Amino acid sequence: MKKRRLSLIMAALLAVTTFASCNNGGGGRTENTDNNAKASDTSASTGETTPPATLKSEDQQAIQEIEADLPKLANPEVKLLACFDLNPAEGKPKGVALEMFETKCGGKIVSDVCPWDSRYDYLSTRVLSGDAPDMFSAEDFDIVPGNIIAGKFQAMDKYVDYNSELWAPVKTLNDKFSINGKHYLGLTDTDIETVMIYNQRTIENNNLPDPAKLLEEGNWNWDTFISMMTEFSDPLNGKVGIDCWEFEHSFEATCGSPWIDFIDGRLVNNLESEPIARVQEYYTKIQKGQLRQNRAIGEKMANVGLGNTLFFAKGYYVLTQPNNVGNFGEMEDIRFVPMPKCPYTDDYYLKAVIKGFAIPTGAKNPEGTAAYLNCQMICRDNPTVKEIEKNQIFEDYGWNQEMYDMMLKTRELTSAHPVFDYYKVVNDNVEDLINGNCKDPCFTDERSWSQIVGEIKYAVQKELDDANAKLADEAALAQAAAEATATTAAEPVPAE
Repeated sequence: MKKRRLSLIMAALLAVTTFASCNNGGGGRTENTDNNAKASDTSASTGETTPPATLKSEDQQAIQEIEADLPKLANPEVKLLACFDLNPAEGKPKGVALEMFETKCGGKIVSDVCPWDSRYDYLSTRVLSGDAPDMFSAEDFDIVPGNIIAGKFQAMDKYVDYNSELWAPVKTLNDKFSINGKHYLGLTDTDIETVMIYNQRTIENNNLPDPAKLLEEGNWNWDTFISMMTEFSDPLNGKVGIDCWEFEHSFEATCGSPWIDFIDGRLVNNLESEPIARVQEYYTKIQKGQLRQNRAIGEKMANVGLGNTLFFAKGYYVLTQPNNVGNFGEMEDIRFVPMPKCPYTDDYYLKAVIKGFAIPTGAKNPEGTAAYLNCQMICRDNPTVKEIEKNQIFEDYGWNQEMYDMMLKTRELTSAHPVFDYYKVVNDNVEDLINGNCKDPCFTDERSWSQIVGEIKYAVQKELDDANAKLADEAALAQAAAEATATTAAEPVPAE
C-alpha cells in the first residue's frame, strides 16, 4: 500500500491539551465524519449555524485568574488549515488554551477544515494565491525534514523564544527537529502513539496475568507479551493475540532504534543495526506462532469486546469516540498499557507523537500563531488546567480511574524516552521501501530479515544521502521557500 499514514485528528479531544490529538500509525486512514466536518457548517434542517462550545463559567473564571504575560494581538485573526477545527461545536469540550488565547490575547482562530488527504494541496493553493494560512498542524509528523526541503514552511525562531523559561520544558524536544540551528516546529508536548488496548474480562476468563500488574512489577516486556499471546491464540477458532496495522511500527520503536533516525539535522539509516535485528526475531516468533491477525483480513476492532482478540494496538484516542468504544466491551472492562519493554534496554522506549503547529511559508500573522502556542505552553503544566481537563475526560468520555491513571503513566514513560521514526517523512520512496518490507516478518517467512535489508538498503541510503545534501545547503532551502510562493497554481482546489 502506497500511503499507509494514519492521521485521525480527534474532534472529541481538541479540548484536552494533555491528550494526543492525532495518531501517526501505519494503518489505512480511518474516517470519522466529525473530524472532516467544519464546526461552522450550516444545518440543512434549520438553516442555523451550530454555536461554538463554551467552558463552564467556573472554569472560565479559573482561567482568567491564571497569571500570564500575554499582550493583546494587533492582528487577532489567526488562520488555521487542518483537517480539524480548533473551535469545537456546542456540546463538545472547549480547549483551555483556546479560551486563554481568546480572552487574554483577544485572538480568534479561523479554521479552514479540509480533507486530510488533500491538506498539502490546499496549502499550496492558499500559499500561491497569496492567502497562506498562519498555522498548520505538526502532529502528522510529516513536516521535518521532507516538507522543509520542499520550502513549504518557515523558521519560527523570530516569533517563538525557544530559549525562554516558558519554553524550557520542551527546548530539547524542539531542538531535536531543528535544521541548521533553525526551528521549523512549535512543539508543546509529546504523547504516546500507540497503546495495547485489552478487555479485563477476557484476561480474567483466560486466567492470564494482568498486563497493568506486570507493568507495575516491571515485568511487562516482549517475553511476557509473547507468552500471553501464545497461551491465548487459537487461529482455528478465530482467536488471535494482536491486531491492528499500527502494531509493528510501535513495537519496533521499543528497541530504542528507529528504522530511520534524525540526529543533528541529518537522516540516519538504522536498518542494519543490532536492535532492529532483534525486533525482527520477535516478529518471526509472532509469525510462526500465528499470533497476529491475518493481514488479508484487516483489523477487527470489535473482536476485542467479543473476547476473540487479546490486544489491539491503537492510539487511546479511539477510547473517546462513542462509535469505537463499544467495540472493546463495557467501559468498566476496558484497559490499556504501553507497548511492552524490550528485554535488551534499560528502560521503556516508546514511539511518540508530537503536539504543536508550524508556520507555512507566506503566513500573514505568524505572531498570532506564536501567541496561541504560548497559551498552550502556559496551560501545559498548570494544575488548574489539569484539573479542568481531568473533569472533561471523566464527564465527556466516561473513562474509569484505571484508564485515566494509565494515560498519565504512558505519558510519563513516553516523555522519558520518546522514539520518532522518520521513514515516512523523507519522501514517498523511502516510505514505500520500508513500510511494508519491514513488517513482512510478522506475516510471512518467505524472506529473512537479512534478505529484506539486502534488497532495500542501498535504495534507502541513496534517498537519505540526497535529502541530507539538501538539508545541509541553506541556500537551497531558502530557494525552495522562495519558489514555493513564486509559482502560479495550475488548478485551484475545488471548494467543498
